[in-house]
Amino acid sequence: MTRSKRNAVVGWIVGVCVMATASVLAGCSADSTKAEDTKDAKDPKGSASTAGATPSPKGQPGDQSTVQAVVAKWVTAVVEDRPKEACSVMATPATNGSPAKPSTEAMCGGKGPEAQQMADQVHRMHTSFTPDQPKNPPTVKVAAVPVKDKKATVDGEQITVDGQTLKAIVLSHSTGAEEDQVGIRIEAGVVEGRWYVTDLGLSIG
Repeated sequence: MTRSKRNAVVGWIVGVCVMATASVLAGCSADSTKAEDTKDAKDPKGSASTAGATPSPKGQPGDQSTVQAVVAKWVTAVVEDRPKEACSVMATPATNGSPAKPSTEAMCGGKGPEAQQMADQVHRMHTSFTPDQPKNPPTVKVAAVPVKDKKATVDGEQITVDGQTLKAIVLSHSTGAEEDQVGIRIEAGVVEGRWYVTDLGLSIG
């Protein structure tokens, strides 16, 4: 695997959280990319994740059989500041004819610069994604969303952490931002038969 491919998963998350000291948002900076308009259904009774164990239709905790399961698992790992677990369910999206690729053990749990960069960025997002007085472990729920061509997008109002939407939590950590100025999207796709988080968009203003 080339260095550029090794850096790819780290790259998209760094694009969102490149500035740790941004004044607008605590812990994680705002990406200039606006959240895409979606018509995803909002189901407050979506899949729940507790301590990384996400119920799925098959009843297998923590698996990646659905978009709800993988997004809940990833958000739970970020809220609990567990970068290795967050990284393990991330993949690079397919681009320019190159197939999507899951992250590797070396990238997620190694001691190299890529793993350290991943850990730093997940830690910064942890601050922004964590509600005041969080439960231990947190309860993360993800609403059912449409799936097309084995891809799906979940926005910040379709994810709750301890009963609060992710959008509301991010807004609570911001300064001078209005609710309609905050956009969050998490994209996921099927790679090698399993769901992975493939992209993250965060916009403020």
